[in-house]
Amino acid sequence: MTTKAKRAITAAVVAVVLLAAVLIVFCPRSGGAKTEYWSPLDEYSSADVAKVQKTAGEDFVILLFTDIQLWSFAWDNSKTYEIMDELVERVDPDLIILPGDNVSGLGTDFLTRSLVRKMESYGVPWAPVFGNHDAEGNATLLWQADKFEAAEHCLFDRGPANMYGVGNYFVNIFEGDEPVYSLCLMDNGRYTDYGGDIGSSEIWVDFAQIEWYKWNVDGLAAEYGTRVPSMTFSHFAYPEMRDAVEKYAVEGEDGRLYIPEEYGGGSCAYEPSAPDLNSGLFDVAKTSGLTHAFFGHDHENDAYVYVDGVRLGYGLKTGPSPAFWNDAAEYGGTVIAIGEGGVDVRNEVICEAN
Repeated sequence: MTTKAKRAITAAVVAVVLLAAVLIVFCPRSGGAKTEYWSPLDEYSSADVAKVQKTAGEDFVILLFTDIQLWSFAWDNSKTYEIMDELVERVDPDLIILPGDNVSGLGTDFLTRSLVRKMESYGVPWAPVFGNHDAEGNATLLWQADKFEAAEHCLFDRGPANMYGVGNYFVNIFEGDEPVYSLCLMDNGRYTDYGGDIGSSEIWVDFAQIEWYKWNVDGLAAEYGTRVPSMTFSHFAYPEMRDAVEKYAVEGEDGRLYIPEEYGGGSCAYEPSAPDLNSGLFDVAKTSGLTHAFFGHDHENDAYVYVDGVRLGYGLKTGPSPAFWNDAAEYGGTVIAIGEGGVDVRNEVICEAN
């Protein structure tokens, strides 16, 4: 065989390999549709809601992995996994919650499979929420939902079909036969076009989601004869978080916005990114047992504020990706300990950003 022929064969093989790689990376992955419909006239039953058990006399510990955002840089993903491993070893959580932006960029099908394997390796119940980056690759949110729902320890539920988003669901914490806390995981993680001067911005919480939240917490209260406190976990901050930072924050010499101790704590590198339309979730939730709301999305912010007695705040960013933009100063996780004396929240720092 001549050298020219060998080169031609080599070129053809390389072209086939590249074409296969392109098809693998860009071939869309679509999942099963949402098929369950919800009505406020439905009868509530806690038996239909995911349940986890709290041991009497011990704290129930929730660990947040916020904006881990696995992507095409293997080194960043490896570092993120190392941080996650250390957090689980340190904290020994009873439940792990991921408030969105779990994967991003190209090859989100491979990244999702990798994430599921990692989370399942801990043998701990886990509950993910979707963010604005999760759907930007080749794997739809419904495809990712299929993988989450098939995982042994994952509590994810794609939620009602007649409601915005994928992954609106509750997880109730019980001590014995009695509920002690209700956790609402809500998808509010994409953008919408407001038109005019605003343009594209964070989408508001859907009005059906608000009614569904109230139906769940009211239903649980009616079933057990007592109001059960609740927390919400979503990707975008509430407008009340942004408004409180604007009202209370003091700018430091480094340009960050610091929250005075009497109003909360932590700081923001920039104003919280929140929907321009306030659809009223917080006003409903604060009168229905809400005590805490946790957010992601703004990687460089770690502030929390108290608004009408409710703690609104960010989870600490977990892992370095994408360090090229919107990076955090520190990496780690946020720990929520529910005990006899109430709820304690702290950030568990693993390392500083390089």
